[in-house]
Amino acid sequence: MEGAYGSRRHGPGPTRDTPAMEPVDRHPVARPYAGTADLVAMQAALSTSWILARPFSNTTVGDLEWWQAFATPEDDWTRQIRVWEVNGEVVGYAWFHAPGEIDWHQRADVPTSVRAILVEEALGWADGLARETEAAGGTPAPEGLRTWAMDEDTELRTLLERHGFTAAATPAYTQWYRRLDDEPPVPVVPAGYSLRNVSLPEDLQARVEAHRAAFAPSRMSTAIYEAVRTRPHYDPSRDIVAVAPDGSIAAFAILWWDPVARMGEFEPVGTQPAHRGLGLAKAVLHEGQRRLRDLGAADAVVLSGSDNPASEALYASAGFEAVTQHRAWTRPIG
Repeated sequence: MEGAYGSRRHGPGPTRDTPAMEPVDRHPVARPYAGTADLVAMQAALSTSWILARPFSNTTVGDLEWWQAFATPEDDWTRQIRVWEVNGEVVGYAWFHAPGEIDWHQRADVPTSVRAILVEEALGWADGLARETEAAGGTPAPEGLRTWAMDEDTELRTLLERHGFTAAATPAYTQWYRRLDDEPPVPVVPAGYSLRNVSLPEDLQARVEAHRAAFAPSRMSTAIYEAVRTRPHYDPSRDIVAVAPDGSIAAFAILWWDPVARMGEFEPVGTQPAHRGLGLAKAVLHEGQRRLRDLGAADAVVLSGSDNPASEALYASAGFEAVTQHRAWTRPIG
């Protein structure tokens, strides 16, 4: 999936099968996002959630960096992002997208009472931003506020129902998971094709063109990709491409490596239309799994549109297991 502001698939929430590292029982304190230090603190919360609740934490450290790379001049993160702290540590955040949508996360070790506060305050804050946007003469306020929850996250679903939200009848995204205990298969590509990682800046334009073709219509540009490559968790050695006989980039995947949680995410994964049906994306996924395992990763995750049977078949064939689905939840503004 292309991700960023065009694909809403992040909102958090782990299950409660794993005990907390230490109690988080104080009332969380909310404040606006204040810059890079807060991004690092948000990512630390995500790593903790993955450690405690794998595979049921549906946002990763790479997701936040991928989203920020797609920023526009109109984005004001001090207004659009809010964090909640307990004992000086970020235990939750919410990210508002006009006209009325939020991505969010509550750390896996917060008890239900604290999570209820995080959810209630985040919804009230987002509701207010939607109204402010309309009052300022900007984007019209939406009819409803929308957020996301995993089907597996019964606690968050209960909280959303308590606040008047209704779940979409059909899921939007499927979460795929693979443990890396065993050596992944050796990738196989057709004759004349090869696998390698990108070489930047030489491959920059070709890499952008491949992405745009795979996800047309796409907002990807050389400026956005330049922003991607400056992210702390991006590494060109984990930006894998399948190269066609004519030298063009036929398929690709970025691996976002979280060394704290020892997990990796594939985002995005794509193949140019002219090269589909050749097993190239599967080969890229196998190569990525092998590289992650060499780094010491315990597991890997990837998401697909639940209405995209080709993607669903691809991830199943590459050894991933569907573990949960992500569904939109909506309620009227106010």
